[in-house]
Amino acid sequence: MVALVRSSRRTVWLPLLLGLVMGVGGYSATRGAVSFGDPTLYVQCLAYAALFCLLFPLLFSVRERARRRDDRGDDAIAVDSDVTARADEDDRAMPAGKVSRLRKAVRFEYVLRAPGLLRDALRVFVCWAPYVILLYPGILYWDTGDQVAQFFGMSVFGQEPGQIWNHHPFLDTYFYGSVIWLGHAVSGHYEVGMFLLSVVHAFLAAVAVSAVLAYLRGRGLTRRPLIAVTATFCFFPVFPIMFASIVKDTTFTIALLGWFVMYLLLVDSKLASITRPGFLAGFVVMSLLVALTKSVGLYVMVAALLLLVIGRYKAKFKAVCVAVAIACFAFVSIFLPKVVFPRLDIVPGERQAAIVVPIQMVARVAHANPSDVTDEEKQVLNEYLPMSWDEMARNYVPFTTDPVTGYAIKDTGSVVDFAKAWLSVGLKHPRAYVQAFISVESGWLAFNGAPANNVEPQAPYPEIALQYQPLTTNALNDSTFGRFVPNGTPSKGQTAVKGLVRWVQDVPILNVFMYLTVWALIVPAYLLYALIRRRPGRDDVIRFIPYWFVTAFLFLCPVTIQLQNDHSSPTRYAFSMLVMGVAMIGVNLLGANAAVNDRQNHRQIQQNH
Repeated sequence: MVALVRSSRRTVWLPLLLGLVMGVGGYSATRGAVSFGDPTLYVQCLAYAALFCLLFPLLFSVRERARRRDDRGDDAIAVDSDVTARADEDDRAMPAGKVSRLRKAVRFEYVLRAPGLLRDALRVFVCWAPYVILLYPGILYWDTGDQVAQFFGMSVFGQEPGQIWNHHPFLDTYFYGSVIWLGHAVSGHYEVGMFLLSVVHAFLAAVAVSAVLAYLRGRGLTRRPLIAVTATFCFFPVFPIMFASIVKDTTFTIALLGWFVMYLLLVDSKLASITRPGFLAGFVVMSLLVALTKSVGLYVMVAALLLLVIGRYKAKFKAVCVAVAIACFAFVSIFLPKVVFPRLDIVPGERQAAIVVPIQMVARVAHANPSDVTDEEKQVLNEYLPMSWDEMARNYVPFTTDPVTGYAIKDTGSVVDFAKAWLSVGLKHPRAYVQAFISVESGWLAFNGAPANNVEPQAPYPEIALQYQPLTTNALNDSTFGRFVPNGTPSKGQTAVKGLVRWVQDVPILNVFMYLTVWALIVPAYLLYALIRRRPGRDDVIRFIPYWFVTAFLFLCPVTIQLQNDHSSPTRYAFSMLVMGVAMIGVNLLGANAAVNDRQNHRQIQQNH
């Protein structure tokens, strides 16, 4: 163990920092505050730091040994090799019959061409189908039900009948509503429309997952890791349950996966692919889908494209990528609100939705120090924020921002004046700001925490395991879409799926992968550690940029801990981290063949350009 730690001295700061963050986060998640004078806090930090200082070098050492073995052996997969050659030899040795046909049917092809990609998607979907069927008629989240209700002309979120509020992306609303409308038009039952939407949604996700697997194979991921990643996507129950559940976060994840594969192909080509008309058109479409399925997607996509300028690529290729980023941003942020929204009676989302965490910080000061604010600061804050200073003081909850933001829309006040007042209050109470941020984001930093609806920053709270908690029954607003599809007693199928989830949550070792912090914090930290240890090239770093941006934006979430006796769950926010985490583990496992493929691609690009 000592040798392992010594071998990673250049990166030892990272597991030490992770231990500090998890120690502080775990303390806050159970108390709603961090007491820096409590020895318990420092014991937790030291324990976590020691754990990660041993675990990270060990994992890295095991992986490097396996990678070297695979690269030396016959198990490596080159770009043009056939991953199924060995199985084909077995087939030829067997009598022609049912076993051979079955093997051919279930064997993944791992190709980025439409026919093979769709066949692989069907194979993934077959693995997910039992969950889709058992969860009939499908799972709609509370907000999704309200979106669909708006599509059908109901008054929701305080809007007039027929209006659609872009607080939840209008593209999602039209997509969900159109498919449900089609199912209802054909059958006369909204449940059939919901089930049709669930099937379509899950199959689109299967296509995106198959594209990721095909990319990993094409980049030279060896057979055993490739099979492991494939099996994880096919059989880990959170994937089919969440992809069959309808909410903007899962729809965004599907678009993000498709866009990410194209982004990786773009980097692999040294950006040369961006000049091919077919690729460029597809990439623009996928970029817009990422931006329009969830607001944060716009910033992830634009930031990742702009940072391509740091790569060693031709200037003309960089210029096209920057132009795509600027054009997509202008289309989503200017053209749609100014030109399209008025014609479709779409109400733009409120400005305050992007700053819920800063609002939470102000609310913490209002709660803890209600009189320590000037009249000018209070006036500025009252004019801009959804709730007044006194209302925030009364409503503040450490673990969720909804009580101090809600769905209020306020067009008065100035964002510049708010920023000045926010900074002024923070300079007087920096500790309160830090405490507020850690408390509301602590669900990503801890294995256990207090239910989010505790109303006072005090200890001790009852604790719950902070794990993925996918819904297995509908959570609809009874006064909106719940009028068409009432929330009923869970069916036998839904009860069975919930029982399976609970079983996975309780099984030792397996249940580690159900914890939110594993995918929101520990896996990203380890992948960064492994990347640094392998002395990456610039392209290696660039491939990880979208993943790190998704991670960063996760820490602006309004809630990270499950509400007790409530359908609200942070699972949907953290789902993209689970999906991207498995994909990035695959990227991290790429061995020497990936470098060979990169050199071959680079030579081909130089010949073509």
